[in-house]
Amino acid sequence: MKKIVAGSTLALLLAGCNPGDQEAEDNSKTEQANKSADEKATSDSEKSDAEVAKEKETAEAKKEADAKAEAEKKAEEQAAADQKAADEKAAEEKTAADKAAEEKTTEEKSSDESSTEDKSADKKDDGKTDSAQDPEPAKPSKPESETPDVDKSDTKADLSLGELVVVNKKYSLPIDYKPSDLVVPNVSFSYSGVLEQSYMRAPAAKQMEKMFADAKADGVTLNAVSGFRSGSRQTVLYNNYVARDGKVAADQYSARPGHSEHQTGLVFDISAPSVGNGLTAELGDTKEGKWIANNAAKYGFIVRYDRGFQSRTGYTYEPWHIRYVGVGPATQIKNNGQTLEEYMKVGH
Repeated sequence: MKKIVAGSTLALLLAGCNPGDQEAEDNSKTEQANKSADEKATSDSEKSDAEVAKEKETAEAKKEADAKAEAEKKAEEQAAADQKAADEKAAEEKTAADKAAEEKTTEEKSSDESSTEDKSADKKDDGKTDSAQDPEPAKPSKPESETPDVDKSDTKADLSLGELVVVNKKYSLPIDYKPSDLVVPNVSFSYSGVLEQSYMRAPAAKQMEKMFADAKADGVTLNAVSGFRSGSRQTVLYNNYVARDGKVAADQYSARPGHSEHQTGLVFDISAPSVGNGLTAELGDTKEGKWIANNAAKYGFIVRYDRGFQSRTGYTYEPWHIRYVGVGPATQIKNNGQTLEEYMKVGH
């Protein structure tokens, strides 16, 4: 071994190197290697700390983002809940408002129908009326002849006669009588909506529909004004006329309660735009009034209170008041120039 070392030393000396210098160089290399290892370890340690910090920062950012998203979600859910509550409240308020409006409409309609009756007392004496608001004529200025007094012996109308039942100043209906087959005829009216006075008995309504259609085909425009009228409503109307004109005058153009043909459901007052849809004697001189007088019988109707018949019917001339009696009787009554009372051989 000593020989080997000595050989190495000798070799170094021969190479011109100092053995001490070589040892120092070796030590320097060792220190350099150790230093590099330490620096690498330090670098690795520093890198690891940075990554940990970065991961921590990323985790915190994610946590913050998740918290923000959760808060936004809750806010959206709360907003949706608030909107739903608002919608439900609005729906409830709308329902309540609609119900209130419907009740108001019902009240107004009832009030309008009452007004329809009450306004009759305010009619002008020009013979014109306000369509549905004034279903009765104004006070006649000059009666054709003296109107017979109302018969003091109130005789009950014979309802078994059906379409030929006579209702006049002598024959009356029970105040609460109402036909069971009332319908609204499919014709043009002088007003909109459906009122009590829009109804008529089914057989008569069917014939009136035909009459209106044929009139239109002939270039004649007719409008329905007032049909069925209850006994209670007739009471209001008649009392208004009496208060306005007195009983004697009122009896010339308005029926007493129970004595109105309108209550039979077989009558309709009709008019035309040419006279403002009014119930006026002027209608008789228009082409519409003449068409009615000439053609009504073809459909089973008669002009119930015709011109010159006041002393025979008890009422002034009403060219607008048509009464359904059936085609056969209507044709015979017209051709013979009769009243319904004369055809049925009863008094008025």
